Amino acid sequence: MSMDEVEALILMNPLDCGSCSNCCQSSPGIYILEELDDDPSLYEGYLDYKDGQPILKTKANGDCIFLDRENGCTAYDIRPNPCRSYDCRRDYMKWVAEPRAERRALLKRGFLKKHVQQEGRKRLKSILSDGSTALPSD
Repeated sequence: MSMDEVEALILMNPLDCGSCSNCCQSSPGIYILEELDDDPSLYEGYLDYKDGQPILKTKANGDCIFLDRENGCTAYDIRPNPCRSYDCRRDYMKWVAEPRAERRALLKRGFLKKHVQQEGRKRLKSILSDGSTALPSD
């Protein structure tokens, strides 16, 4: 499957998030962008600044400051635009579209964790086999 086919499949099917919170773990930080209707005042006390731009703080382990690994996002109702619009299917489907040699190289270098590989396959199989856009819960 080519990346163009992957992108077309994603665009045709709306996402029903499985709330796995993988995208909130070990993140490089989320920018709060006023041009995307994010209000930095909602996150007062939870912001750092990178190149003059407000960015959500992260915990020592790299998780988003608002992530509770047991209960999910503690700021879900006011989460910023990048969190509201993130489509995790691109991560999983890119894994399938990558040539096998490149996947092996990524694994060997430690860029892809085993659980991401397993979850991606399980979720992709669900999406591709029955046309469903709902991601299975963990």
